[in-house]
Amino acid sequence: MTANSGANGRLDAFVDAAFAFAVTLIVVGGAGVPGSYRELEAALTATPAYAIGFALVAMFWHAHVRWRRFGGGEGNLPVLLSLLLVFLVLIYVYPLRVMALSMVAWLSEGPELRTTAAERGNLFALYGLGFAAMAATVAGLFATLPRKILPAETKAAVTGEIVIWSILAVSGLVSVTLALFPPTRLLAPWTYALLPIAIGLYVWRTDWTGEQAENEEEA
Repeated sequence: MTANSGANGRLDAFVDAAFAFAVTLIVVGGAGVPGSYRELEAALTATPAYAIGFALVAMFWHAHVRWRRFGGGEGNLPVLLSLLLVFLVLIYVYPLRVMALSMVAWLSEGPELRTTAAERGNLFALYGLGFAAMAATVAGLFATLPRKILPAETKAAVTGEIVIWSILAVSGLVSVTLALFPPTRLLAPWTYALLPIAIGLYVWRTDWTGEQAENEEEA
C-alpha cells in the first residue's frame, strides 16, 4: 500500500464517520432515550422528518462515494474540499433538522414550531446557504478529477455530476434570495420542487444531443 492510498483511506474513513455522526444528530438531536410511552410516541411521530434529513445527508455522502470511485483524492485541493464538506454538513444538520420537523408538522397539521415570519425567513436562508455551499463543494470535488485522461464515458458522467450539482447550488442561492424578502419568503422552499424539472431537462437535453451527434456521425 502506498502512502497516498493510505492517506486517502484515512480521509475517506474520516468523511464517512462525520456523515454518520451527522445522521445521528438528525435522528437523536439533543434528546435522550424516551423515558415513557408518551415520549416514545412523540419521538416516533417525528420519523418522517428524520427520514427526510437522513435522505438529504445520504445524498451528499453518496456523491462523495461516487467521486472516490471516479478516482478522486489525489492532491491538496480534494483533501481541503472533502474537509470543507465535513465542516459544512456538521453545521447544515441543525437547520436541516428544524426545517424537516417544521415541514412534517405543517403537512400533518400538527403543532408547528413557534417562530415568527422573519425567523422562518432566516431559517429558509440558513438552510439554503448550507445546501448551496455543500452542493458547490461537491461540484468542486468532481471538477478536480482529471477529465482529460478519463475514458469518454467516465468523462461524460463526471461532467454530468458537475452540472447537476451546480444546478443544485444555484437553486439553493435562489432560495436564499427569495427567503430574504417578505413578499417572496413563502416561495423559498418551493424552489427545491423545481429541481427534478431542471435536472430532468438537462439529462434529456444531454441524451438528445448525444443521440443527435451519433446519428450525424453515422450519416
